[in-house]
Amino acid sequence: MGEIDARFGQMSEIRRVQMDSVRWMVELALRAGVRRIVLNGSFVTDIMEPNDVDCVLLAAESTKDSTAEAELLQGLPFLEIILVDPVGFDQLVNVTFASDRFQIPKGMIEVAP
Repeated sequence: MGEIDARFGQMSEIRRVQMDSVRWMVELALRAGVRRIVLNGSFVTDIMEPNDVDCVLLAAESTKDSTAEAELLQGLPFLEIILVDPVGFDQLVNVTFASDRFQIPKGMIEVAP
């Protein structure tokens, strides 16, 4: 998280607020037992004021904390959160998030707790 904050969370006020939401999401995800978290979208670029942070979360086989999972599903400010099973995760990470609208490969960030 420190590396993500240093690289993507400090360039502008909107990025600092988005980074706060990412931290909140990671805390809830860990409580819910989420197995993997990948960030994408304009947040993981050098755009000064990104629109939002796209997040794909690999759901736990069985939820540890249903309240935390419900909060994730309800949504958090500045985050587009998608909680999926392994098939959905692979599709989003390896196809949807892997390239832009012109099919040019692009990067994404996996969050390590």
